[in-house]
Amino acid sequence: MFVCLLLTGVSMPALASSPANTGLFATANTAETAYLNPAGMTRLEGSHKTLQGILVYSFAEFEVDEDQTSVDGGDPDTDNSPIIIPGFYYTRQLNDEWWFGISANIPSGFGSDYGDDWAGRYYSDQYTLVYVGLNPSLAYRLNDKWSLGLGANINYTYSLSENSVNTPGSDTPDGRAEFEGDGFAFGGSVSALYELNDRTRFGIVYSSEVSTDVDGELKVKGASLPPQLNAVGSGNQKADITVENILPQRLQAGLYHEFSSGNYLTIDGAWIDFSEFATGAVTIQDSVEVAPEGIYDDIWAINAGYGVPLGNGRTLKFGALYVSNAVNDENRTLSLRLDSIWGVGTGMSFEKGDRLLDMNLNLYYLGKAPVDTGFNPVQGRVVGETSNPWAVALDVAWHW
Repeated sequence: MFVCLLLTGVSMPALASSPANTGLFATANTAETAYLNPAGMTRLEGSHKTLQGILVYSFAEFEVDEDQTSVDGGDPDTDNSPIIIPGFYYTRQLNDEWWFGISANIPSGFGSDYGDDWAGRYYSDQYTLVYVGLNPSLAYRLNDKWSLGLGANINYTYSLSENSVNTPGSDTPDGRAEFEGDGFAFGGSVSALYELNDRTRFGIVYSSEVSTDVDGELKVKGASLPPQLNAVGSGNQKADITVENILPQRLQAGLYHEFSSGNYLTIDGAWIDFSEFATGAVTIQDSVEVAPEGIYDDIWAINAGYGVPLGNGRTLKFGALYVSNAVNDENRTLSLRLDSIWGVGTGMSFEKGDRLLDMNLNLYYLGKAPVDTGFNPVQGRVVGETSNPWAVALDVAWHW
């Protein structure tokens, strides 16, 4: 299982090249500010670029409580292959008042691949939800204290879900259901940066909700679709589905302060309207519309970072974060097993001239995320939780 420690889009961005995703909205020292807080681009003279890669490895495994689970099959397959999250950021000063920036990244994503013979196969075999963003932005310097930013979010969403279909009362093997779809959507953000003095500044960013109509096809093999889906054919049936996927609005703020010693402190906070996540309408065959009941809670997140210059262009950095639980235990599903997140990290920056290398190693505790599906006459009951709910992320960014 993976959760893009993006925690962005859904929670705090895993995009800043700093330990435990710290220094997000007020640091504004590299091209990443084009995405994190466009107003911060006014601190960057000339042109700046950042190429980033985050290597994430999860140790988490889902363990089925076989004493309470009514379906055979036991634990799911575990594929903990590492994933790489890329990002590119660019800023350019147009004149003394205006700056332009653009970023391309994968701000958030979720996924699981359990195999097709485990106890929860009738709920979820495989689940993928990935967002890819392209974000042009502008910044305007009002005076020596205030800067304003405006960003556009061009968002591509890809969704894939698969599960086995139980055929009770027959000798036929399980059927298979698969939905695959994608779609584009647009949103925006506004931001501000206030520079109290050369050492202290504050940033704030509001990003709008992005609603994507994910168009795709539901295919069922070896079982029957419900009558309301107007299925055609037999044994290999399908129906056109449109799922409104909602990436929620969020409000984010940050503080950067440099002490007289050269050490610096960052604090960031975020509110994400996650109660609106993925609760949009589902349209079937252009006629039947279903509005799923929302199961998620709003997310609150906070982090703090500290940097210590060591001389010769080197800076030692530390960070910690907390992200609140997005769903109560009784509402958690097998597809999206979110829980509260704790993280710590350390890193080092190496600066030489106008080039900077950032390297950070982060450790995250993802929570046990217990699940109890309750009894279902067709899908059965599945109870379990995550063991070894840890993940590590190696973040490397090159700035020039």
